[in-house]
Amino acid sequence: MLRSSLFVLLMLPLLACAGQRPNPAARVVEAAKGFGERAGLVLVHDSHGDGATRLVYLDQGWGPLETLWYYHADQGSVLLPYETLVHLESAGDETLLISPENVSRFRLLPQHATPNNPDALPVGFARHDDKVGLTCAACHTSQINYRGTAMRIDGAPALADVTGFLHAIRGSLAATLADEAKLARFAAAQQRGRKRGGDVEAARRSLGDTLAWFDSYEAANHSPTVEGFGRLDAVGRIVNQVIRFTSGTQHSIPPGAPASFPLLWDAPRHDYVQWTGFSANAGAGSLGRNAGEVVGVFGHVEVKHYETEQEAKKGYASTVEQHAIVAMEEALRRLSSPVWPEQILPPIDRPLAARGQALYQSHCASCHALIDRDDPKRKVVAMMIGTELVGTDDTAARTIVEARIPTGILEGAISPQGTRYGADAPALAVVGDLATRIVSHRPDAALRAVANAKLHGLEKTEKQGDYPKKSEAAPLAELMAYKARPLNGVWASAPFLHNGSVPTLYDLLRPAAERPRTFSVGRWEYDPKRVGYVSDGELPFLVDTQVSGNSNRGHEYGTSLSDEDRWALVEYVKTL
Repeated sequence: MLRSSLFVLLMLPLLACAGQRPNPAARVVEAAKGFGERAGLVLVHDSHGDGATRLVYLDQGWGPLETLWYYHADQGSVLLPYETLVHLESAGDETLLISPENVSRFRLLPQHATPNNPDALPVGFARHDDKVGLTCAACHTSQINYRGTAMRIDGAPALADVTGFLHAIRGSLAATLADEAKLARFAAAQQRGRKRGGDVEAARRSLGDTLAWFDSYEAANHSPTVEGFGRLDAVGRIVNQVIRFTSGTQHSIPPGAPASFPLLWDAPRHDYVQWTGFSANAGAGSLGRNAGEVVGVFGHVEVKHYETEQEAKKGYASTVEQHAIVAMEEALRRLSSPVWPEQILPPIDRPLAARGQALYQSHCASCHALIDRDDPKRKVVAMMIGTELVGTDDTAARTIVEARIPTGILEGAISPQGTRYGADAPALAVVGDLATRIVSHRPDAALRAVANAKLHGLEKTEKQGDYPKKSEAAPLAELMAYKARPLNGVWASAPFLHNGSVPTLYDLLRPAAERPRTFSVGRWEYDPKRVGYVSDGELPFLVDTQVSGNSNRGHEYGTSLSDEDRWALVEYVKTL
């Protein structure tokens, strides 16, 4: 039933567009070809030297229907007009910005056209009415290349340079407005696509409005710590979007705590999620968490000043597609972690891995529990480890705990807790309240989320682990901790630590003083021995662990092992 429903959803856009677009028969053929291959497209010659001649998808419990729906499901992001992104040229030439050659430079994943993606946008881009925006697939779908074979892995941390691509959009907008010939081509392309009126002056006004928004966004999110490939200060950028809707971008906080994109398999089975464990999955928690994510990736919210509880029941209208994100959470429940593909990567040394298994039990299992990826009833209990104990860079945790923001339009209004907002409040609290009000606007979706949580036994529980306990004086103290999770599929999640500051698994098992001080990130080519991406040189992006928020210190577990034991432990982790 699910597969047939998804097929209808995937086909509807093509059927709607067939009478409006040129060569509909050719588009059907292209879509059918792309659909059969899950629409993945790889380049033989890649700008960063990572070309591939074939593409495979690993067995993770999803078929083409689930994958294609996940890649382009509308979650409510409204980044810019759809027709603008589709027809926008690169700043420096006449190639389309969304061409495979261009998007792959930012490690976005190119796609063939499919019925639910007729203009061949990269993975993680979706249409919302006449706008287009991001979905969670943009940051949680990866590609690993090895000797000419590319593997797409659903739910794995992407290497995408999201902020780099946003900057490229901004550059293309500015270049188009500054070049009359470029602007004329853009206007003509829009007119052809719409099969109706359109002119240069209308295009100029629209591009000008869009550019003004991008200028505002970049100014609000400027930080001396560049996130680069595979990382984003997602929480900081969510906070800044909340500030945009409440008190104005002049109050924005520089997003200086980059974090790797977490892997998504088993996420709906966790009791607590996010790197600092601030979000529970019980009740409607998963819906609230994902609503906050949509706000961060350019969903729009109409924040209201409510004086009474009765008024507040209406919640906040928004572009967030709540039923879609409930469905996505349930789809992710069926996603399993990838198994090391021995038909592509070098086979695992089983005797060496067996030796490493005992070492894992001694040095890792107390925090990183072993689970059965095939158990349909598996649950994950997060182990929270205090930042002082684990010793890793505490910038992300400290920022979440300490950040306060003006309440703006909410000052004096009633909060979901029944209190009145003062002039400012903890940033995380305002984000949570905003998500609560968004969810309140669609109680039918909230009921679905609660029912799913109960069906799968997700009840509110105490956090586990060794972490600071909150008090009246320090209500957020427990967030000065990072989550340790099971390591099934971790081989596909490099770079390591919450801030992506260690390039390979082997390097993580070395003392912090011996880990690479700098390394490159953004290559898809894989190093199966050290377990991580190839990271020599300085391109595409250099991670400097001396920069604020980038420290590679801490997590010195197993670092006293001999080198022989270290390799044995690495080999065993490949089997998880």
